[in-house]
Amino acid sequence: MNKKIYKKIVIGLLSLLGFSHALAEDALSALMQAMKSNKITQVDYQETRHLALMDKPWQGSGYLYALSPDLMIREQQQPQRLLMGIKGKDMLYFDPVADTRQQTELDMDDESNITVAALTALINSDETLLRELFQVEFISAANAWTMNLTPKSADTAIHLKISGLPSQPANKILITQANGDTSEYTLLNNRHEHSITTTINQLYHELLGE
Repeated sequence: MNKKIYKKIVIGLLSLLGFSHALAEDALSALMQAMKSNKITQVDYQETRHLALMDKPWQGSGYLYALSPDLMIREQQQPQRLLMGIKGKDMLYFDPVADTRQQTELDMDDESNITVAALTALINSDETLLRELFQVEFISAANAWTMNLTPKSADTAIHLKISGLPSQPANKILITQANGDTSEYTLLNNRHEHSITTTINQLYHELLGE
């Protein structure tokens, strides 16, 4: 998969680890508070990609980690282990099989990085920035909640749909690219134990090659 698209998917995912349901009239403000309270997060995920260039869906699984204020890591376990992370404005990548590491600085003024800006807004509880970048739609029903994020920029066609059970964190994420390719994530076992900090720091040092 194109690494720019892959980056968007990862960033979009990691920004959703702390999402929880709220009353419609104050949903986004409540979301910001939820992000503040969940400073340490680990989530199991299962991913299915539907790509035009592939005959059948691609499937993977692993763990997502977030450590406030600015460290997020995705540890893919299947079909092979890969590490990707965001630290501040840097993106890091490590392929243990190929023993390859990459580190790039994310240009927040680049339209292709709009989801990075969204992540920054969420982590920093910046509701103003989030509304500047996205059309935010909350739908609350008796059996579920849904949030749609659509970039206001005409040059950015990625769309994020997040959903979950009432009063529960997100359990489904659907990311749709401009070409129709999709990635769907199922999130399980949302945990916030302090002991997760050690694991996150170990993975970060592995990303750096230390």
